[in-house]
Amino acid sequence: MNVSRGLLDGMDTAGLNVALSEATCLGLEVDAPAGQLRLGLEVLTLPAEQGTPTEDSRVKLTFTGVSRVAASLRTQNWDDVDAQVLPLQLDGLDEAIRSFGGGRLHGWEFIDLDDSGWALWGELLSFDTTIDDHESAHVMEFSQEEGIDPRELDVRVWFDNVLIHDSNGREISLAEFIAGGKRWWAAHDAGDPRATRPGIAPPL
Repeated sequence: MNVSRGLLDGMDTAGLNVALSEATCLGLEVDAPAGQLRLGLEVLTLPAEQGTPTEDSRVKLTFTGVSRVAASLRTQNWDDVDAQVLPLQLDGLDEAIRSFGGGRLHGWEFIDLDDSGWALWGELLSFDTTIDDHESAHVMEFSQEEGIDPRELDVRVWFDNVLIHDSNGREISLAEFIAGGKRWWAAHDAGDPRATRPGIAPPL
């Protein structure tokens, strides 16, 4: 499928960040020849203001126009002065993600965020792979860490567009995806019992 470059330009990037927050990361596939990266997630979403949560909230985000992928897999115990960078290649990224057992995407910024995080871990790279030599329009960055595991994984993807599909392969528009995430977090903040999940703190 050919998608025009800059699909996210002028759209609700902040809303997309909300929809991705605290999603469970299920795995990742890279199709380098096609310039695509597919990220499997289980997201927090409500279908309607008074509706019940869907039983299957798995989605697949397909990033297109991917020009570069970088990652830092490292370990640092509490008494280590410096982190130890662990070996990793692009074709092992899915296995590395799955090794965290379904970690959540913590934080509120993933798409077109500033470079403050990249400045910290960009010097500790396990790999930095150029897939295509064009300058992508957007970046996506996320991390994985779980419990007392001293490992941490940071991933940064340079891409042009994103397509979203549910677990049945139905394409979900960005507007629909964002609206579902915003409804979940609004319900969470209001103390709605539909928006409770283990590991997610209740509203203050």
